[in-house]
Amino acid sequence: MSDNLIDIVKLAIKQDFHLVVISNKNDFTLTIKEEHPDAKCKFVTIKLKKSIDYFGFSLHKDKGQGNNDPVYPFLNPQCKGICSKDDGILFLRKSNKVYVLLIEMKSTNPGGYLQQLKAAKSFVDFILQRIKIFNNQINTKVEFRGLLFSCRPIPNEGTTKKQKLTFADRNGLLVSENSGNNTYHIQQFLEKID
Repeated sequence: MSDNLIDIVKLAIKQDFHLVVISNKNDFTLTIKEEHPDAKCKFVTIKLKKSIDYFGFSLHKDKGQGNNDPVYPFLNPQCKGICSKDDGILFLRKSNKVYVLLIEMKSTNPGGYLQQLKAAKSFVDFILQRIKIFNNQINTKVEFRGLLFSCRPIPNEGTTKKQKLTFADRNGLLVSENSGNNTYHIQQFLEKID
């Protein structure tokens, strides 16, 4: 078994949940879409560098028939928030560190986004702990960052030409709030936090 954490996580997550990355001439493009017809935030696109090891997945699945959640069938969806999920989870390796970007899109009211980001973090922690039980050679340092993309009215500063994004500590999780329906470069999310 590989000792590359990103490769192991990619193997551990069923392919049905993998995010599709489009290969371009100079980079890769990952687009996370909101499928709900009334959503104002329809997408966020992230340009990845070919030199950065990555893997992304999303737990958003249609409910189908019945009351069970398709991702957490063992949890009672009547218990508020227990089955909440983020729109995307992206693992990236830069130097000897793995970053886990927890991605949430909100159309107008971003209320509850922090709980969703923290629920995603606890899910990733759960997966990583299970991996470490069966592969004790994994000791890669992981840093979590939350990304909220919303379409609520905020001043438009133009395109995201690699402008520096700010992160704020929100109860132990570094979070950046950004505009949805936009394209970003992965380096913007990996810069050092001041």
